[in-house]
This record gives sequence, structure tokens and C-alpha cells, in this order.
Amino acid sequence: MNEAPGGDRALLGEAAAEPLSGAAPPQAGAAPHAGAAPNYSIVIPIHNEAECLVGEVTELVRELEARGVDYELLLAENGSSDECPAIAEALAHQNPRIRVLRVPVPDYGAAMKTGMLSGRGELVVNFDIDFHDVGFMLAAGDLIAATGAGAVVGSKLIEGAEDRRSPARHLVSLGFTSILRLLFDPRMDDTHGMKVLRREVVERYAPRTVRTRDLFDTELIIRARRGGVTVKALPVRVEEKRKPRSSIVRRIPRTMWGLMQLRLILWREGNA
Repeated sequence: MNEAPGGDRALLGEAAAEPLSGAAPPQAGAAPHAGAAPNYSIVIPIHNEAECLVGEVTELVRELEARGVDYELLLAENGSSDECPAIAEALAHQNPRIRVLRVPVPDYGAAMKTGMLSGRGELVVNFDIDFHDVGFMLAAGDLIAATGAGAVVGSKLIEGAEDRRSPARHLVSLGFTSILRLLFDPRMDDTHGMKVLRREVVERYAPRTVRTRDLFDTELIIRARRGGVTVKALPVRVEEKRKPRSSIVRRIPRTMWGLMQLRLILWREGNA
């Protein structure tokens, strides 16, 4: 569970998964005109989320509608083997503000990239299906408008953040960010998790990224910073709702190898 600055309650509903016919998300208000871009494009990669998809989308849509947010919700399905694709399509059929995008293979980063580049909103938002917070999104939008920043990341590490995960998970996040600062930029902050970016930043830098899987969003923020984009951070509260989908032990060497490859790629680009 996460919480935005100022005490806004995180939208991580505790209700158990329920059949689609039993709890459809509330009907959204009138969809934006076909030619009008929404304020927010919310991108959520989904993979084998049949058990929680209806409940999480219901909670998120309910909060967005209650706050009068002008949004579109992009569910970027990638290589699911359960009923996730069919459930996502049914949700989109019920709510004209929801769109389903399909990536044929399981690849979180590729799904996120596809969703971000498909977004029509002035601001592009990255949430996870079990880690989303409308309060953070709106606070980030206000911060972008007030400061001219190009992106805002939700940080689990800065003052005011609250990490309720296991000490091991917190240590991994701290170590990962420390490595990013050492290899790429001493100003780097948390790159995994929620973030809000101006659409023009996504359009400029996302097509240049070469990494997917675990490192797409990290590379996107690194490239944006290297291009002079101001990236701000807001503290968030995070709490695990379920066990990690992949083993941290297996991800660490894969991620380290990916970071070293990315460092070499950026060095070569800088010296081309």
C-alpha cells in the first residue's frame, strides 16, 4: 500500500478477487471526445492478473471518478496464460475510458513502453496493478505544473517516505539506487515504481530506450536526465500486498548485467 504526501489514502483495495460479473467497475462519465486528449494517461502493465484485475481496476476507477479526474486507463497486457486478457477486454467494454494493449510475450518493460507511447494524455502515468495512488498522481501533476519539471518519481527512499516491505526488499531498493548514482548520475532517485511524465518527455526519450524487462523505466529516466529534463521526487508509502512475482536472488545478477550493458551503450553513444 502506498500513500501520497498529505495523507491521501492509497488505492490498493483489500477486497479479495471476485468474478467479473459480480463486481464490474462503475461506469465512467462520458468519454472524452475522440479528438480531445485527457489530462492523464494511466499505464498499467498486466500479466497473469486474473485474480486481482477486476478488484484493483474497480478501486482505481472509483477513485478517479470520485475526484473528477480526466483520464484514460491503458491496460498493457503482456503474454498472460490465464484469463487476464479476456477480463481486461471486458473491463474496457464496460468503460470507454479503458483501453487494452497487447504485447505477445511476457515483458513488463515492453508493455510499459508500448502503453506510454500509446498514451494521449498531457501527462503519462506509470502504475502497477497492485501499486497505484491517485493522490500521488495529482500531487505530481501539480508539482510538474508549478516547477516545469519533466517527470516526477515516487520515491521509497527520501525523507517522508515509508517503506513497509521487508528489510531485505528495502535494502535491495537502496542498493539499486546507490548503483545508479555510481554508474550514471549522482542525483538519481528511485526509478522503479510510480511516476508521472510529460507526454513530450515520453515521446522524445522512450523510443531511444534499448532495455525492456526490468530496466525500461530506469533507462527512460536516465536518458531524460542526460537530456536535461528536470526530474523531481515525491515520497510514497509502500507495502507489499502479495509476494514478489519473481525471485530477487535471480533478478539481482540479471539486473546488474543489464545495468553494465546500459552503461556501455550510453558511453558509446556519448563518444559516437
